[in-house]
Amino acid sequence: MTAETAIVLPVVVLMVLVILVAGVGIGAQVQLESAARGAARELARGQSEGEAVQSAQRIAGDGAQVSVGSDGAWVRVTVTRTVGARGGLLAGASWDLSGSAQARREPHLVGDGQGGGAP
Repeated sequence: MTAETAIVLPVVVLMVLVILVAGVGIGAQVQLESAARGAARELARGQSEGEAVQSAQRIAGDGAQVSVGSDGAWVRVTVTRTVGARGGLLAGASWDLSGSAQARREPHLVGDGQGGGAP
């Protein structure tokens, strides 16, 4: 019984570690996507780019980089952040994650009133 435990225990610990790291990564990815969606929505409603960037940085957390682009009636926001392991077996490891969103500006904000075509 002791020999089986000695063989299985490291595998179980490794599996738990993988699940925890994956959970942190998925949580960070969802946070970045939410930040990009919020900023794109603000830009589509006519808020200034500075306000939208501040909102995205607040939602995404420390160290988030926000880039904004526009193509006629469409705005696109991309939020990136580096997520790293703070300690343990993966200390020093890091992952670059990004989330993006696109939204159509309100018709009254687009010069022709048509809202533009597809992106």
